[in-house]
Amino acid sequence: MSRARSVAAEVADPGRREKRKAETRRRLLEAARRLFAARGYHATRPQDIARAADVAIGTFYVHFADKREAFLAFTEDAAEELMSRMGERAAPAADFETGLRGALEALFEFADEHPGVLGAAFADAAVIAAELPRGASLRDRLALTLASALRRDMRRGAMAADYDPEIVAHGIVGMIHAACVHGAAARRPQRAELLENLTRFCGRALLAPRGAPRSDAP
Repeated sequence: MSRARSVAAEVADPGRREKRKAETRRRLLEAARRLFAARGYHATRPQDIARAADVAIGTFYVHFADKREAFLAFTEDAAEELMSRMGERAAPAADFETGLRGALEALFEFADEHPGVLGAAFADAAVIAAELPRGASLRDRLALTLASALRRDMRRGAMAADYDPEIVAHGIVGMIHAACVHGAAARRPQRAELLENLTRFCGRALLAPRGAPRSDAP
């Protein structure tokens, strides 16, 4: 089909036009993921993403206002997939320590399957943090989710109630970032030891003493 006939068909069928637009955005996001993971935020240009997606640079700007918006979309996609995996592994856990171990295992598996993605989403979000709205980065998403889990365990008396959940959550996410950097290149036995140490450390530090009152934190 010629370009003119294709355009005419899309004008006549708005659903087809929207489907084509969604497909183009998907290709741009896949290209952005590959390039941000391989090169990092600052070394990736909009024209590089457009070229890798095999579209014109003008098409990039139809979907994203600038590189920052493309990076946020990349981070959002990575966060959605990662948070879903971590939630599935952590949800059945009977206690915080077991849940954290399951979530970390999911995180490392994601890192294995998508080399460089977590490094870009963590490190580059920190580099451009002044440009990101609160809660937009992968680091913030992990911390907010973890803080919610901490509040739940505090309310039921499983965790010490004299901590600020958000401060503790951000501290744990910092350790997770360091663990991710270290563990991504580690052999399996080393990674198992890393997971064991990190989860035992967090569990013991946050465990509520016997007879401690429950938290009324919202």
